[in-house]
Amino acid sequence: MITKRKNCFVVSIIGCLLCTLSLHALTAQETSIKDLVSPVYGKIFLAGTAELSPAAVATFAHMAGGENGKLLLIYEKKKIDIPDAWKEKTENIKSLILNGSSKELDEEQVAMIREATAIWLSGDLSKNFAGSQLNTELEAALKNDCLIGGQGLAAESMGTEVKGKKGMRPGFNLIPNSYIETSGDKGLFNKTIEELPGRLGWDIPPTSAAVIHNSRRIAVISYPGILLATAAHGDWPARSEFFSPPYDELPYTADLISWNRSATNRLDPVFPPENPPVPELSNGALLIIGGHGFPKGMWKKVVDYAGGKDARYVCFSQTEHCSGAEHLRELGCKNIAIYVTKTGVDGINQGSDPELLEDLKDADAVYFGGGRTYKFMDAYLGTPAEELMHDVLKRGGIILGSSAGAQIQGDFLVRGDPRTNETLWMEGSNEGLGFLQGVIIDAHYRERGRQNISPQKLFAKFPQMLGIGIDETTAIFVEKSIAEVWGPHSVNFYDFSEADPSAPETVKETVLMEGEKYDLKNRKKID
Repeated sequence: MITKRKNCFVVSIIGCLLCTLSLHALTAQETSIKDLVSPVYGKIFLAGTAELSPAAVATFAHMAGGENGKLLLIYEKKKIDIPDAWKEKTENIKSLILNGSSKELDEEQVAMIREATAIWLSGDLSKNFAGSQLNTELEAALKNDCLIGGQGLAAESMGTEVKGKKGMRPGFNLIPNSYIETSGDKGLFNKTIEELPGRLGWDIPPTSAAVIHNSRRIAVISYPGILLATAAHGDWPARSEFFSPPYDELPYTADLISWNRSATNRLDPVFPPENPPVPELSNGALLIIGGHGFPKGMWKKVVDYAGGKDARYVCFSQTEHCSGAEHLRELGCKNIAIYVTKTGVDGINQGSDPELLEDLKDADAVYFGGGRTYKFMDAYLGTPAEELMHDVLKRGGIILGSSAGAQIQGDFLVRGDPRTNETLWMEGSNEGLGFLQGVIIDAHYRERGRQNISPQKLFAKFPQMLGIGIDETTAIFVEKSIAEVWGPHSVNFYDFSEADPSAPETVKETVLMEGEKYDLKNRKKID
């Protein structure tokens, strides 16, 4: 049974009943945690109640397709004024007036929605049309790369739940797991989000605007900015952060998937736990490689451990070129399945791919290549594929990985920020696949100067976890609780559990070379 990193491969209504607050948070629609943190199709534009800023108007017109765009305005009963900038840049503008008494759309109305490159909603259409044919067509429009925008109540209607006069009711759920507030009433926002544990709250002031694009990227385009927040729950504290434009340090402002994970994680025990599991395998073996090459003779040992040339191998790569598969072929292995891991909407169902699941059921060895750690997490965390990977170990198989493929093997994930690998850790993107529990693993250790960063800024922050730093072309081979160093360089082990924060010299740092062994359970070198 996989521990807290995701107990919930599928969170059912029965699971939600275990916590009354969680019940309210997740039963707006019966869904899984994986669905709640999935990438967003298409593009979404959210704005406050005030007149749109020139930057917001221009951004929407550009994303709508400019002069070649087809803009559709959807409103109920009351017509809306079209901004002059949209008239100037988009000649093809149509209007669709809905009648709240009829939930069905006629063929002409459906055609208008399907032809549009951008849709602007006016008012709280979700009050009468959430769950209707309009809702279905809006979801389909996003999957067709359409831009959907709105301000005020229309922006709020795109959330999972909407605050109505009689309490919460369903929205269009175009933005998964969300509650959106545009009234400018901070007290109302704070009170509402406290009642919605597990949800991500968006507080959009009147003059602010933001865009969700490229499946996950949140870009703030109007001042003063937006607030993202999620409520305290159990032992988890509340979390909130204000984002303003411009945001030049990173390629985009905030990451939607990470924030949704941060919110839904609060329905589980705190991570990392104060008393983490012991780093010990009950069966099988791990090979955790520091990147940029492999220890001499390593692949021969892998093949021998897996059961020889006729064993079954599953290789995960983030490019079409998979070095692991090449090494296996050179040794005569033929039963090799290769899966190129994608991210965003292209990778949304990879962890449930029937062909992959069939290959993992019989796999003797699993290999993860390098790249970015978050891509592996997006594709496989909390999916049936993850559970089958753990089964490989239970059967006595071996899992190995290099660079990012090494870092994901711990339960605590480093450098999971999708915007940059320079962020040591980020809440919501700090959970690995947990083949080895109670550890934080960093790769490319000395070659990238990480021995001067990770111990002080990461390992010390979570002293209950065992820190491991692995140099390039070097690895640790783990059976039970014993890690043996393979390769020409060193591996550092850090035990902060009894360290004095004001006295760095009290940290138990152990540096081992090839052939030396470390007891992960008792945190000491084996003489």
